[in-house]
Amino acid sequence: MPSDSLSLPHPHPQLHLRDPQAADAASIGAALRDPRVAAHYGLVSEAGDALATGLEQLEWMSELQAGGQGWWQVIAAADGAVLGAVGAYERDDDGDSAELGFWLRHDCWRQGLMQRALRLFVPRAFARLRLHSLVAYVEPANLASQRLLRACGFHYEGLLRECSRRPSGYVSLQRFSLLRGELAGA
Repeated sequence: MPSDSLSLPHPHPQLHLRDPQAADAASIGAALRDPRVAAHYGLVSEAGDALATGLEQLEWMSELQAGGQGWWQVIAAADGAVLGAVGAYERDDDGDSAELGFWLRHDCWRQGLMQRALRLFVPRAFARLRLHSLVAYVEPANLASQRLLRACGFHYEGLLRECSRRPSGYVSLQRFSLLRGELAGA
């Protein structure tokens, strides 16, 4: 099993995954209310401030886990600061599949953190949720996430045209997937 900590270049010397905690709510909410992060995460929230947004996310994560429909982990620095999160959700019992979700604070982009986090999380998610496949949906303009998924062994399956409604209207999504048998090569 992979180590929980990795050596990273400054400013984040270590990265580890851990269960979300109530104390993370404000940090999670602040990150997800950043329009640069929210644009790619697809969050629709009625919450009025960062703390309420974070509490809403923590409740959703907790409900997924309690119902066996998902599992989220916080990406944290050595000092415990929340850098982002990664999770599997909407587990489908028929196909033993789940969707992959992830986000990072904007100041953490382009440092290789999410690739390292996914390499830790994905094998654990397959085992914990007893998955056959993990799928990820990415807007066509989000080239960074497409490169990330390919680097982590995910395969491009195709474009789903205007399949998701957002406040700005319908968006198309690209589908990527990773099968259990492909984990060793990822």
